[in-house]
Amino acid sequence: SRRIVLLSRHEIESAGRDFGWYLKQVDRKRPNQQAEPGPRFVHVLEGRREVFAGSISRGIQVVSRRMDIIRSYNPRWSMVWRHPLHTLDFILLDPELDNFTYAIANLDELSEFMSLVLGIGVESAGAFIQELEQDTAFRDELNRTLRMLPHKKQTALYGRRAGWYCVVRALKPKLIIEAGVHDGLGSSVLLRALERNRAEGADGRLIGIDLLPSSGWLVPSRFHDRFTLVIEDSDVALPRIAEQERVDLFIHDDAHDPEHEFGEYQVIHRCLSTGGVLLSDNAHATDALRRFSEGMGRPFYFWREKPKDHFYPGAGIGITLPPGRRALP
Repeated sequence: SRRIVLLSRHEIESAGRDFGWYLKQVDRKRPNQQAEPGPRFVHVLEGRREVFAGSISRGIQVVSRRMDIIRSYNPRWSMVWRHPLHTLDFILLDPELDNFTYAIANLDELSEFMSLVLGIGVESAGAFIQELEQDTAFRDELNRTLRMLPHKKQTALYGRRAGWYCVVRALKPKLIIEAGVHDGLGSSVLLRALERNRAEGADGRLIGIDLLPSSGWLVPSRFHDRFTLVIEDSDVALPRIAEQERVDLFIHDDAHDPEHEFGEYQVIHRCLSTGGVLLSDNAHATDALRRFSEGMGRPFYFWREKPKDHFYPGAGIGITLPPGRRALP
């Protein structure tokens, strides 16, 4: 189901009542054209008119803000001209103003990419990806939580995170560090992969790092036994973790600043396991992981997603493995 978000539900209902009330008052006055409205009537009418005008004004501000968001990702409006309906959909119907979620149109290319990087068959990579996409019980579990919040889409859409899932299913990491948890959609996907790995005898856990105490609200409670959320700046948390843990997979998904990102790789590299893997959710925007990989003699790979039915041009997956690292049999 889709909902109009140009105005909030309360504002729309209030505006509708105001307009209906106004028409009733006008209709009541028609039989007696000589009657003039009294002071109280005029005062109430003016007040309701101001409420209605305020609702319209707020709606215009919302549209203006959304146009600014579109412009920030498409300075030349190229995506707008190619897909005007996607733009209109975002302006009028999409509840998300950042950290967009969407399905992707190139899952087949993602399967080929993961096959190349991980050294597994295309069929195996595709099976892992479809394992997530077709997991209706897991998606329904997330959807029940999403439906409680009006500013979120009502359906969990994984996008490029299906690639994260494939990496975890193929490499069977014992410890994953995710820098940047936000709502917890990516964390939930990682934890679902770890759950399936555990059922196959390969246990693992996830440590998430974020500054906001509200982070990770989407993660199902049944995953909490293998999920640790650290509310702290990664500049502080990662050095401590590097002294205590051996990390098999590190995912950068926090502050999109190239120097900050590069610094995270430098710190986490000290505690990477022999076959440790680094993955960036920001490789479409910075070259931090590529530069780090080149400096460490590690092969670097990049894949770009193609969002389906969305104005956003898409992000991608940057990943680097040690030479010779492949998936477990």
